[in-house]
Amino acid sequence: MKKTIYPIFLSFVMGLAMLPANAEDSIASARSTLLSEFLQSKLQTHLKLSDYNNFYSNLEDFSSPYSLKNGSKFYEARRDELGSASAIIIDPEGYFYLAYKMPESNEIKYITNDGSCNKEAHDAIKVFANTFQGNNKIIFSNSIKVNNRPHVCNEIYGNLILRNGRLKRSYSYMNLGQQ
Repeated sequence: MKKTIYPIFLSFVMGLAMLPANAEDSIASARSTLLSEFLQSKLQTHLKLSDYNNFYSNLEDFSSPYSLKNGSKFYEARRDELGSASAIIIDPEGYFYLAYKMPESNEIKYITNDGSCNKEAHDAIKVFANTFQGNNKIIFSNSIKVNNRPHVCNEIYGNLILRNGRLKRSYSYMNLGQQ
């Protein structure tokens, strides 16, 4: 009996020991992606200088990225001591949906290069906005460069799930399993 329990117990303990390393890898991959020269140069050409600087000023404490059902990735970083944060959804089709909140502001600036689906905020951005206390308002701003290729916005807007009067990080069309 001891011989069968010990390997099971050892594999359980080793599995627990590996969880933080996997979580750190995910956080490290988020940091690497958001701070990559490629993404920075893309955003510099699509955003006003003040929006670019404000978005990047919040990149301090990174969260693990989420994969969305349509293949997009959701990234978020915060400066909790200031109550500010930035989030971006990067779509494999070349679209981005970006938002940031600055300290002591109740406005969340939202910018997308998606010319077809720019009438309302991306659902993941709505959830991001709801994580802050207070009455926050999403302010739309235009990207310098817009991708006007027509496409269906159903997977962009989807359906939010409201639980106990608060938006939750769950959607009817998204898979938010961590990578």
